[in-house]
Amino acid sequence: MRASWMNSPNSNASACSLDELRAEGIECAAFDSGNVADVSSRIGRERGLGSQDDIALRQDNPQCEAKIAREGDEHAHMDDEVRLIVEGSGCYEVRARDERWLRVEVAAGDLLIVPSRRYHRFLLGASGHVRFVQPFAERPGLIPLYRASDDETRC
Repeated sequence: MRASWMNSPNSNASACSLDELRAEGIECAAFDSGNVADVSSRIGRERGLGSQDDIALRQDNPQCEAKIAREGDEHAHMDDEVRLIVEGSGCYEVRARDERWLRVEVAAGDLLIVPSRRYHRFLLGASGHVRFVQPFAERPGLIPLYRASDDETRC
């Protein structure tokens, strides 16, 4: 996992520390991707999340096209978004409290939790695919609430 602040379209990103991520309410950790079932169960118990999805997105799969596009549009959820990256890579872009973008690059073995009501978007990484496990309490809490955003800072 690597995080950076996206300053402006014409300037370079600056590193974002784990303390800064925590201050923004974003939780992250590393886990053994071969042990995802145990990690997901533990997180589910700790956070009261009784269900989970196992989702695979591939850029070269036409059936994934709409889902990939929806993930890339700025949105928020009423519940926290918990993702355990099992395969591949991706890029989370999360709105900070001051409306700047935070970019968090994730790959297999990364756990990321985006707090509820925090606008974000998820883009596939250079690998062109990602598989993640997403524990949740109730499906309505993960319904995306979209808002318009610019494309100037996209990966």
